[in-house]
Amino acid sequence: MRILYLLFYTLFFVQKPTIESDKNRWMPYYNDATPASIAENWVLPFEADNRKSINSIKIISIFGDHRDSFLKGHIHTAIDINPTKPKTKLISVYSMANGVVCSIHLGENQKTVVVKHKLKNGQISFTSYKHLKEVYVNTGQQVNINTKLARLFTKDESKKYGGDYHHLHLEIRKKFDDYGCASWLTMNNEQLNERFYNPQVFIKQNVK
Repeated sequence: MRILYLLFYTLFFVQKPTIESDKNRWMPYYNDATPASIAENWVLPFEADNRKSINSIKIISIFGDHRDSFLKGHIHTAIDINPTKPKTKLISVYSMANGVVCSIHLGENQKTVVVKHKLKNGQISFTSYKHLKEVYVNTGQQVNINTKLARLFTKDESKKYGGDYHHLHLEIRKKFDDYGCASWLTMNNEQLNERFYNPQVFIKQNVK
């Protein structure tokens, strides 16, 4: 009976985290630096003969899918991608445009680098790169398309966590007011469209 009571209590009385309730603990990882250069030239985040060719990446999981990890039913805020023809076993991740590293947060198999970009029209956007094994940049660092941000997990390294983490979770964000937690706490389309672009659409419009 005690087990059933604890289960009932957990389901109905323990408050589930929300973007608003969780965002403040991620604020210390954010640096409100200003990009030194305009993000005019957009490319894909992997080394390739042509970093503007959509054929150089393969999409594993699409934007808007439902997820049961962490908070059951949250919405996938990214596309999961890998290079079609990786140059080496250790896959490096590069910035997609000029910008500044504004956040490095989480750890282990969820480590994330976020780059803040200033667009030609003066608007701000963000690219977020998750599932990183090694990170080579620092918060506040100015970056460009040749800046190696990090590298991905290998298949063997991914096995340690009992899941498929040897890919890049790539977000294109309209804003970063949640300091990162919307990546796993977005629960409906209103929240999704408030903060995120569909990366497939964004790439089609800007990587050319």
